[in-house]
Amino acid sequence: MHKLVKRTILDSGLIILTEFRPELPSFALSFSLRSGSRAEKFKNNGIHHLIEHMIFKGSKNYDLKKIAEMSDRLGGGINAFTGKEITQFYIKAIDEKLKDSFDLLTDIVLDSIFLKDEFIKERDVVLQEIKESKDNPDMSAFELFYENLFENNSLGFPIAGREEHVSNFSRDILYDYYIDKYSPENLLLCITGNVNHSEVVEMSEKYFSKFKKHMPVDFSYLKPEFNFKTFVRKKPSLEQVYAIIGFRGIAFTSSLKYKFMLMNDILGSGMSSRLFQEIREEKGLAYTISSFCDSFLEDGVHLIYAIIEHKKIEEYLDAIRSEILILKRNGIKKEELIRAKDHIKSSFILGLESNFSKMRLNVNQELYLKREIEVSQIIDKIDKINIDEINELFLRFLNFKEVSILLYGNVKGNKFKNFKFE
Repeated sequence: MHKLVKRTILDSGLIILTEFRPELPSFALSFSLRSGSRAEKFKNNGIHHLIEHMIFKGSKNYDLKKIAEMSDRLGGGINAFTGKEITQFYIKAIDEKLKDSFDLLTDIVLDSIFLKDEFIKERDVVLQEIKESKDNPDMSAFELFYENLFENNSLGFPIAGREEHVSNFSRDILYDYYIDKYSPENLLLCITGNVNHSEVVEMSEKYFSKFKKHMPVDFSYLKPEFNFKTFVRKKPSLEQVYAIIGFRGIAFTSSLKYKFMLMNDILGSGMSSRLFQEIREEKGLAYTISSFCDSFLEDGVHLIYAIIEHKKIEEYLDAIRSEILILKRNGIKKEELIRAKDHIKSSFILGLESNFSKMRLNVNQELYLKREIEVSQIIDKIDKINIDEINELFLRFLNFKEVSILLYGNVKGNKFKNFKFE
């Protein structure tokens, strides 16, 4: 079968992926580091995120002002994010700006200089960001949930880090970590759009020829243990209670991925899902209610998230329990599976209309699966899934003996401290 994505590995260990999409006169270019907050230790938690910030503060050939000017000239914008397993830097621009974009992004990712004055300012900015996140109940709830679920494991670390650790970082600590991590064998270069693979390889070979020969590296993380308990964190200043219920999920590499997507869609993703219809429309227990799977390299978490009134906590938890028991006992209807398939397929296809979204998919497939799966193959896999397979997943994964619950906010009394669904 003809593959849409072309792949080359340079002697330096850099992996290059390109996908030619001539229908769009633009491209999305990214460098993805095979490392994120999950690779950190307790005392250097937050170092990936602060490095991400510093990379935009000046490099060998572009000072802070020049980076801003180039970003505006290119038009599409330059940005980055730090995740638990990946740190990514990306730029979007029209096709005639490929060389300028490549030169800029390559220089700031691999030749940043970490000026001391800029480091001090940016460390303070990140500390302010951490403080602001504490005032955001959504962010606080999820950070607390993961911290408790993955107790004593880096998968539970906050991505931005903790104030006491970030405030102790020095410029030299940060720069040494950057030099160690940001090498070609740890990076993936991916471009999607109106680009020529040979041209990208030629530009890359010129730049990366100065690096020693290496093999690409893979993820390597300590496998987490789940801490299945109910956690209550009271914050009376909040009007509502932020409730997160977490079951075992699936890894990004799981063969169950598309079946799980359908199961989750029927459970709580979308307005016609069971939870939305029952919890919000029928019972009026929550304005916000949804479910989703957060997948990682070798495991995942299946989450149900809602914002509720403190006086409705017990009724809400009873309603969740009841709806899950009904699903496990009676299974789903044929029309539910058809609807979920239509929703997943249309959302997936529409979501890949942009170069940026397709670039993200190509990155994830390379880093996690080591292969390309074409959209047509994904659609075919979804079409072949039957009702029995979905019902089996409800029985297997919505296990009340393996569930973690966080209640954060205006929780009254101690009634829910040791709450269990059984």
